[in-house]
Amino acid sequence: MKRVYLIFIMSCLFLSISKAQTLIEQVERAYSALDSASYINKIVLSYAKSLEKNEEETYKLLYSPDSDSMKVAQWFNRADSMYLKYLQKHKILNEPAIRHFENEVKSGIPLYVLNLKLKDKQTLQVDTGRLAFNLFYFDKRCKGRLYVYCYDGKYGWHEDGYRTFSRPLGRNAPKVFRKIMRKQPKYLLFCPELEGMNTILYVINNEVFIYRIVEMEKYKLDDYMKNRTAIRNS
Repeated sequence: MKRVYLIFIMSCLFLSISKAQTLIEQVERAYSALDSASYINKIVLSYAKSLEKNEEETYKLLYSPDSDSMKVAQWFNRADSMYLKYLQKHKILNEPAIRHFENEVKSGIPLYVLNLKLKDKQTLQVDTGRLAFNLFYFDKRCKGRLYVYCYDGKYGWHEDGYRTFSRPLGRNAPKVFRKIMRKQPKYLLFCPELEGMNTILYVINNEVFIYRIVEMEKYKLDDYMKNRTAIRNS
């Protein structure tokens, strides 16, 4: 009986280690395939497309006759020339914003922060979308002058400060980043499905750790994932 129990414990331990190694291998593979110069250009293009998409949505809200998809499609076919003129006009108007964004992302050396996703309740996996890295531009105090986030394989948003929804988060974020960067992590990782902006992950010595920013608490990723509900409710 003791032998069976020991085998069971060893199997669980092996599975836990295998999962961690699998995530590390995925992370290593993603970073080894990263071409930083072309990636920046792809983000700029995605940003430009996001502006164009916003103009399309605005046009539909302003001029579309109703919400019926068939009628909208027919109406856009009839109004095609006006629609194209509208988009062309706003494409020209958007050019200064695109140039400004391009200058910002190319004026410094960012940290490439890889996105992770939940595979199941206890396992994370690497985001394999076309644009899977966020860009963090830290100053010496790790306050950051620019944060560019990608979501679902494309540009999501950017801000000149770490996005916060509470004073403790805004106050603690630079402190946490300083603590992490002093450890010289190999990689920074981000998984919004865990606790949104309140968590940041990093890799040291082939181990993944997670920091809860408001609480100023650090965990090994495996420990956090096993006890995630209890930790969040504590």
